[in-house]
Amino acid sequence: MNIRILALLAAMVTLPAQADSAVAPRVEHVSFNNGVDTVEFSDAIKGRLTAEYRLRAKAGQMLTVDLKPSNASAYFNITAKGEEYALFNGSIMGNHFRGPLPVDGEYIVQVYLMRNAARRNEVANYSLSLNLGAAEPGNGKQPFDQTLELQGITFHVTQASVDGSRALRIVPQGLEIDNSAMSHPLAGNIARAEVGDLDGDGSPEIYVFVRSPGRGLPGELVAYAANRKKSLSAIYLPPVSEDPKIAEGYRGEDEFAVVENTLVQRFALYDSTDASAGRTGKMREIQYRLMPGEAGWILRRQKVTEY
Repeated sequence: MNIRILALLAAMVTLPAQADSAVAPRVEHVSFNNGVDTVEFSDAIKGRLTAEYRLRAKAGQMLTVDLKPSNASAYFNITAKGEEYALFNGSIMGNHFRGPLPVDGEYIVQVYLMRNAARRNEVANYSLSLNLGAAEPGNGKQPFDQTLELQGITFHVTQASVDGSRALRIVPQGLEIDNSAMSHPLAGNIARAEVGDLDGDGSPEIYVFVRSPGRGLPGELVAYAANRKKSLSAIYLPPVSEDPKIAEGYRGEDEFAVVENTLVQRFALYDSTDASAGRTGKMREIQYRLMPGEAGWILRRQKVTEY
């Protein structure tokens, strides 16, 4: 199965990018015939009004969501009921989602306008398509198992057991010299994997996004580049703590995504580093470019924005 979530689960990102509002959402309860079906809606939102489409699903079922808005500031998020983090955030991942659902229960697809557009009381007409399919082989409550391909190179990404401990395992295929498996110990859960060619050299990279359960814990990026399609080399991501200015208000809860030729890291900001600190309601986003380093590949910061 090749799930390409266009820009970023992995995703599971926090929600403050949408309109900061106490306006009650418009709620639609979605029913599917025999659990497998497509339902379509045509509607509009204005200003701080959001629309919630609520559906029930089983772990492993494939959900596909497509939003076509008239306003470029309209997006959707997907959240499991009762969860603090979104499974998908359209403001950095785009207006298409296809992926397996992680748990049994109710899911909310929320259509909204970004904060600035909401404050200007803009209108967004939209069509929304929801498709709930049966679980594909390897999904459900089984460990992460996904195969991705780009530029003739295949990456099989799985959760495995190495010496009795949970690990991320990446097996390449199609490299000219070395197709050895790469293993990385797991402290969290594999949220999503993507392939890309961020430096445009015609040789792909594999990016795996790991999220630790619980509030205030950091996310992790595990990434490898296919050197001229010959072998894999690790890609280094500088920690946020390297730059005190960028680290101000940082409490983990990262989410990553491949967005065209950049990697995007996004996280909520807190009042302080104290355990009791609350969120400020703002987000910080860092864009990285892939570049050769002294001992391998490195993701260098190109742009930092806050909203």
